[in-house]
Order: sequence, then C-alpha cells, then structure tokens
Amino acid sequence: MAMARSYCRKPAIALGTLVLLWLTASAQARLTPLVVLHHCADATAPVGYFFNEDNAIVKDLIEPGARLEFRTARWPGPDYYVEVSLPLASRDGVELKPPFSRVDIYIGADSRIVRTVVDKRFWKRLGSA
Repeated sequence: MAMARSYCRKPAIALGTLVLLWLTASAQARLTPLVVLHHCADATAPVGYFFNEDNAIVKDLIEPGARLEFRTARWPGPDYYVEVSLPLASRDGVELKPPFSRVDIYIGADSRIVRTVVDKRFWKRLGSA
C-alpha cells in the first residue's frame, strides 16, 4: 500500500515542477520592458518602420489601426539602445535609452510620429494600453 502511494506522488511532483517552471518562464517573458507602436485608424495606407534594438533590426509595415508590441532586453548593457524610425514615410524617429518600462509611440494619419510616452513604472510593462 505504501509503495503504491509513492508511485502516485512521483508523477504529481514532476507535474508540479513542470508547471512551476512554465509559470516562471512565462513571467520572465512577460515582465521585460515593452515598446508599443500605435498607428492611427484614420490613416489610408500602411507605414514602413524600422525597429532597431541594439543593431538587431526589424523592417516591416504597420497597418492603419494596428498596434505592435516589442519586448526588449530585461537587463540591458551600458551601451544598449532602441531606435524606432519611419525612414520611407516621414524620416521621423525615436531613440530610447534605459531606463524605461513601457514606451508607446503613436503614428498619425500623415505617417509622422505624433507622440511618444515613456513610462518607468514597473507594472506598466504588462501591456494593455
């Protein structure tokens, strides 16, 4: 009888350990600093953007009314930077240096950056603008 209980507890312990590891990994991923691009819903065409995170560049389009989220380094080095630019539309750009927790960049209907909001409060990086 005691042997059967021992065999039943081992899978439960293993499952609990896996769940705890998964929760830790997902919390680590969710709690990194956040940069969010917002494109005006009144715009008539998508806008090309470059997202440069410490020389790792993403080049893509953002559609009118869309919102894109980029997670950045949790523990950046001393020379770390993030640069968001609209090189083909208006040549506007924003360069960010830590510390920041969440940055919202708003692109207007005329394909220009109309506003940038930098928030340093830790819990703001969870998202949901």
